[in-house]
Amino acid sequence: MFKKFKRLSRKRQIFTVLISVIIVALVAALLYQTFKPEPRPEYQVQAASVGDIQATFDTKGTVESTSTEKFTAAAGVKVSSVNVAVGDRVEAGDVLATFDVSSIDGTLANYKSAFDKAKAAYDKASGTVSSAKSGIKAIDLQISQTESDISALKREIAATHNADIKNTEEQLEALREQLKNGGLTEEEIQDIINSLKNSSGDVDIEKALSDSVAAKQMKLAQAEAQLTSLKTQRAVYEAQTDETVSDIYKSVMEQKQKDYESYKAIYDSLKNGWVASADGIITTVNIEAGKEFTPAEAGSSGVDLSSIIGSMTSNSEVASTLTDILSSTAGPASSVGDGIVLENYGEFIASFTVGKYDLLGLKVGQSAIVSTLGSDYDAVVSYVGATASENNGLNISSIASSLTGSSSNSASAVAKVKILNPDEKIVIGFDVDIKVNTEKITNVLKIPVDAVATDDAVTYVYVYNPDKKTVEKRTVELGVFSDDDYEVKSGLSEGEMVVMNPKAALTDGTKIAVKG
Repeated sequence: MFKKFKRLSRKRQIFTVLISVIIVALVAALLYQTFKPEPRPEYQVQAASVGDIQATFDTKGTVESTSTEKFTAAAGVKVSSVNVAVGDRVEAGDVLATFDVSSIDGTLANYKSAFDKAKAAYDKASGTVSSAKSGIKAIDLQISQTESDISALKREIAATHNADIKNTEEQLEALREQLKNGGLTEEEIQDIINSLKNSSGDVDIEKALSDSVAAKQMKLAQAEAQLTSLKTQRAVYEAQTDETVSDIYKSVMEQKQKDYESYKAIYDSLKNGWVASADGIITTVNIEAGKEFTPAEAGSSGVDLSSIIGSMTSNSEVASTLTDILSSTAGPASSVGDGIVLENYGEFIASFTVGKYDLLGLKVGQSAIVSTLGSDYDAVVSYVGATASENNGLNISSIASSLTGSSSNSASAVAKVKILNPDEKIVIGFDVDIKVNTEKITNVLKIPVDAVATDDAVTYVYVYNPDKKTVEKRTVELGVFSDDDYEVKSGLSEGEMVVMNPKAALTDGTKIAVKG
């Protein structure tokens, strides 16, 4: 019995010890949970380093074609064959359609006739103006000479009336001077004086002088009549130099020449058949084999002269000529329209808008990448606009500008990149992603894009202190950026560690654990 009691006491001791150990463990666990330190948040860090940055400009654009080949047909032409349909891809040299142009021969002749008549009317009017201008120059010389002769005659007549002659010899001498001034030769003057001296009775010099004055007065009257006639003729020439009619005919002739040459070009292209000049895709077909072409929107390529004719009602000759020219022009049958439209692959571009700050970094010739439907295409900047327009859009460049401290502007300019190797995934009108390689800088301090945060337009990073295991919130000034890195202009030194992807809960002085 004693042994049995002893065995029970030993079991009780073991049980008591186990219970005590469990209680101690539970108390320890409770104390640890109550007083254990908070775990430090884990972050990756990376050192600020010196290297190169290839800056890029990222945006979205719209695919366009700068080389649209439109094949124009004239109304009434007979379509012989059509070899393509909308959506077909063609190569340079492919024949798209053929035509029978005999049905529009008359229309072409009408255009030529209208041009010929307009040219003849202009040549005649311009010739009249030219002749009148030459006539004015000649008649102005005659008028000047006649006016000079009249002035001389008036002076001679006045001098004769005012002569104070005392004796016959003086009278004769005075007569000699008068006749000499009148333009008579010395021989003619002497004949007159001899005739006076040989006449019976006394020589009546006064009568001779009077007769001389009468002759000069008659000559003066004739000169004045001639001057009046010359001035009348000049007025006629002056009226003929008015170029109003000539200008009207010239305007009509130039328009008719343009109409004829334009229609002749269309006629020749139809006669030769339509051939693709470059690889591309057919986007429009408005013709059907075996039928005459009718434009979707009828419109005559000829000029309407009705308003000009109406303004020339006071000049019946001009109005009649213009009416004749108009009657030679083909009417509604001369309308033209697009029969086939081909978008050339070689000139596909993607256009986009850019703000004034980013615009400074774009230059014609910069390389670019255009991405769409999982494919990338080499491209090159082909145009940077110099004129801005209002734009309310938002793109990645405006977001990046806020990080670098640049202010945004609602005005934007258009820029374009040429797609160098387009295929069927490049579709006109679709949006594409564009990345342009802009400025490249070398040997600069840089940090990862993922280390940068911003708050109220203040850009900052968290710098890790490996000794204290804490972070310091520090403001930095950034410069050029790429997809991966920012240039650091101030606020950091090479080798300092920055926290990657800092969370909003991270504060200045927080202890962290470094991941990796």
